[in-house]
Amino acid sequence: MTKKNNKKIKIGKKCTLGENVFFLGNVTIGNNCKIGNNVILGFCSIGNNTVIEDNSIIGYDTITGHYEDRTKFLNKKRDISNIKPRIKIGNNVLIRTNVTIYVDTIIHDNCWINHNAIIRENVIILDDSSIGSNTICENNVSIGKRCLIQNNTMIGSDSIIESFVFIGPGVTFTNNSPIGHLRDVKPIIRAPKLRLGCAIGGGVTICPGVEIGEESIIAAGSVVTENVPPRIIISGNPAQKTKNVSKKGLIKKEIREKYGF
Repeated sequence: MTKKNNKKIKIGKKCTLGENVFFLGNVTIGNNCKIGNNVILGFCSIGNNTVIEDNSIIGYDTITGHYEDRTKFLNKKRDISNIKPRIKIGNNVLIRTNVTIYVDTIIHDNCWINHNAIIRENVIILDDSSIGSNTICENNVSIGKRCLIQNNTMIGSDSIIESFVFIGPGVTFTNNSPIGHLRDVKPIIRAPKLRLGCAIGGGVTICPGVEIGEESIIAAGSVVTENVPPRIIISGNPAQKTKNVSKKGLIKKEIREKYGF
């Protein structure tokens, strides 16, 4: 354990740190970790065998809303010596280049966060999940185990993604209904819920408040405007049922047995 400018920094055994690694708060790094060049670490706890590649920011803090007065926030002085970790990253996690992770996020073991992804506040990602490049995950999102979320996906705030979910590239979650921006209408956040084992094809748009049932499949390019029952296939704009999911389209038996569902 070392102390520098009221910061408590603990680095485990056999770790390598690149050039220009900045510590902005109390940081704990486990054993056998690799931190790349030009990385910022703030108020975080990092497990063993984790890699954080170049130009990533772990511990990005929120300022205020877009139209709020930021003066008081910017002028506020904080004693950082006793601030507990606000980000927890597990073992065997790979964080690729140019990733930004905001505070109060938890990433469990064996996850991959790919290039240029942005993970906002209060996000939980469970074991063995992968977040694609250029994906934006807004605040208050939960992502289950062994989810595969491909590139260029927009996950709106408060969304729930249960375990074993597949999300293809370029999928858009929407959550604001009605739209209240600059209107005399109170906006209501109604985030989508993706239940266990469902699969979302590339380019799908999921409308506010929609729930997609267990192991259902949404065809590429569909616009989902209503709740989807379990184990059916839907397609189109607006998406409608085409048929039931076959046995081959369900999660494999060995995965069910391994994870107990």
